[in-house]
Amino acid sequence: MSILTAITKIVKIVEETVKDTLQKLHDPVFFSEEVLNFKPFDYQKKLLHDDSKRICACMGRQTGKSTTISAKAIHFAMLHPKTTTLIVSATLRQSMLMFDKILAFVYMSKPVRDSIAYHSRTRIQFKNGSWIIALPCGRTGVTLRGHTAALIILDEVAFIPEEVINNAVLPMIATTDGKVWMLSTPYDREHIFYKTFNDPTWSVYHLPSSVNPLISKGFLEEQKRLIGETNYLQEYEAQFVDDVNAYFPMTLIRQCIDPDLSEVYEIKTYEGAAYAGYDPGGKMDPAGLIIVTKNKNGYEVRYARTWLGQDYTTTDFAVVDICKEMNVEKLFVDQTGLGSPILEHLNEIYQKERVQGIFRTHKRKEEVLLNLKLLLEQKLIRLPNDRELLANLNCITYERSHTGNYYFKHGQGTHDDLAYALALAVWTAKSDEPGVVIKV
Repeated sequence: MSILTAITKIVKIVEETVKDTLQKLHDPVFFSEEVLNFKPFDYQKKLLHDDSKRICACMGRQTGKSTTISAKAIHFAMLHPKTTTLIVSATLRQSMLMFDKILAFVYMSKPVRDSIAYHSRTRIQFKNGSWIIALPCGRTGVTLRGHTAALIILDEVAFIPEEVINNAVLPMIATTDGKVWMLSTPYDREHIFYKTFNDPTWSVYHLPSSVNPLISKGFLEEQKRLIGETNYLQEYEAQFVDDVNAYFPMTLIRQCIDPDLSEVYEIKTYEGAAYAGYDPGGKMDPAGLIIVTKNKNGYEVRYARTWLGQDYTTTDFAVVDICKEMNVEKLFVDQTGLGSPILEHLNEIYQKERVQGIFRTHKRKEEVLLNLKLLLEQKLIRLPNDRELLANLNCITYERSHTGNYYFKHGQGTHDDLAYALALAVWTAKSDEPGVVIKV
């Protein structure tokens, strides 16, 4: 064989190898494994291979849905020049959680890193002209207007207002015939996520946490004991759980969630008079503090915090320091049980005229929670997308006696301390209204 023939043969082999490799790069699983160094499980491979325009991923905790979708988004952007992929969540913080996974893949992969023309904390531009952008949806979707997208990823879609999805998100793919991928843990059935979950035209993935081989059966059994049956079914089995006995159902709570309110709380003064509710908790329940501001449009939750396993004197000092910094007008305290010495201590370390106590009798609790419920029904409270606070509200169930009285409880593994603290905060704010007398 002549040297020229040998060189020609080698060139042909190289060309075929390159062509074969380029062809393989169109496979998102090959791309994930060889370029991103991400080794997906079989169920993740199926999601990666899915080229459907409409994907609904209702999956339990730690199933890797965000990681899988992040890899899939990078693959889409690199194979489709001059396209825009939007990651949309209720808040920018939530959108950035997925965007950070994308950045991690970029930093770890030299081929992908070399293909980046520009990147910031919320944007990536590839050299082929494609973009990946993380955005919050806000309360009205105004932050999304003006964008056109080839792919929209709705992360934790269950907390994105349905009207925003219909009026601001879906129109962005009208001229591109684009793709929409929704992913979330499940919540109530009165949201578009549940509708797509049951829509035969969507490609639906319904996977419990147990599908992940790295999660042991023992861990899941422990979580079931710790967080209770209802939370477990929702978080780890990815089931839509009816909350028909919830005193604050998700349909009621959802209408008051304002994505423009930060769930990363700042200790500072805000416009409007500030009021605080403090539930000292107990041995097994955390202490909870809520601070709201009141203005002509109603109430806004500005601060929420819990303490567990800390002596009450230390917690009292922390509560007072926060109230002082946020210029709280009144602090309303549950003085049931150990609450009386706590109330006395707060009177010693805080301005006495600003502290008020309440005994939580069945009747009084009913009045306090009913006041909160009426405010929610009238949309006079704006709630941040704080999962702990929302869970505290939603976990409260009720029964009615033959005389019509309400009896409240919450399931094993759940806590209602922040919910009751919120109820106390708006209750004490009500006492400042002209002509209103609140009995304690």
